[in-house]
Amino acid sequence: MVKCSGIIRPPNRPFRKGIRPVVLWCPPPTGDLAEPPSLDLIYRTMVQNHEQTQRESRKMKAASRQLQLSIKKVVKSCQDIGVRIATMETRMEELEIEVKAATAQTTTQGQQISDIQWKLEDAENRQRRNNLRILGIAEDLEGQDTRAYIVSLFKQAFPDLNGWDWEKEIQRAHCFPLMKKKQALTATNRDQSYPRAIIVYFGNFLVTQAVFEKARPNSKVTVEGVSFFSRPDFAHATVERRWRLRQMIAQFQELGAEAYLLSPAHLKVVYKTTTSFFLSEIKAGEYVQQLKTGQVQGVREKGGEGLP
Repeated sequence: MVKCSGIIRPPNRPFRKGIRPVVLWCPPPTGDLAEPPSLDLIYRTMVQNHEQTQRESRKMKAASRQLQLSIKKVVKSCQDIGVRIATMETRMEELEIEVKAATAQTTTQGQQISDIQWKLEDAENRQRRNNLRILGIAEDLEGQDTRAYIVSLFKQAFPDLNGWDWEKEIQRAHCFPLMKKKQALTATNRDQSYPRAIIVYFGNFLVTQAVFEKARPNSKVTVEGVSFFSRPDFAHATVERRWRLRQMIAQFQELGAEAYLLSPAHLKVVYKTTTSFFLSEIKAGEYVQQLKTGQVQGVREKGGEGLP
C-alpha cells in the first residue's frame, strides 16, 4: 500500500476553512507507474524458504528413519510370530498323532478289559456249573445240617432219578446269606415270606442238569407240603445282565419282534427273517432304535462264551 493525502469534501457541501486533511492508504500503482520489486527482499525470502524447506526435510528424514526402525521391529516380530506359529502347528500335529494313538490304545485296552471281564465271568460260571440254587424252602427247615436235609428231601422228591445215590452225588449244601434292603437276614430277623436260597453242589454236572430239568421255576416240586424249585448258580455279573436283558424283551415285542433269553445271559431276537444275538442291553437298545427307524441289520455281539 502507498501513503497518500488529500481533503475529502462531502458532496453538495461548501468547502470550509480549517478542515484538516485526511490521510489515506491507497493501493500501489500498477502498470507503468509501479515500482520494481527489491532483489534483496526476494533473495532473503528465497533463502528463508530454502532454510525452512531444509528444516522440514531433516525432520521428515528423521521421522522416516524412525518409521523404518519401527517397520524393522514389526517385521522381526512378525517373523518371530511366524516361527512360533509353525512350531505350534508342528506341536499340534504331534499332539494329534499322540491323541489318535492314545485313543486307539484306549479302545484296545477297553476291548482287552472287556474280554478279561467276559473270561472272568465265564470262568466263575464254569466254576459254579455244578451248583444249583434251591428256592422256596422255608427258613430253619434244614435245621443244623443243611446237607443232610437236602439229601433226605431229594430222596423223597427224586427216588428213581437214574438210580443216583444222593448221599454220594450231593457234595455240599449251605444257605446263601441273602441280603434284602441292605439288611443282613439273621436268625432273628429273617423275612419268612422270602426265605434264603440253599446252594447245593453236585459232584456230577449231569446230575445238576437232571435236577434242574425236574425242578424248573415253572414246574415246582412238592414233597410233604414243601414246594421248591431250582435255578442255576450263575455269577453275580451274569445275574444282573440277565435281569437287564429281560427288561428289553417287552420293547422288542412291542415292535413286532420275538425275543428269548438264553442261558446264561444271551438275548436272541428274531425279526422277520433276521436273527440277532446280544450280550448287553446297550447293543440291544441300539437295535431297538434300528427297528424303530426301519434300518434293520443282523447283529451278533461278540464276547463271552457259549453264544449260539
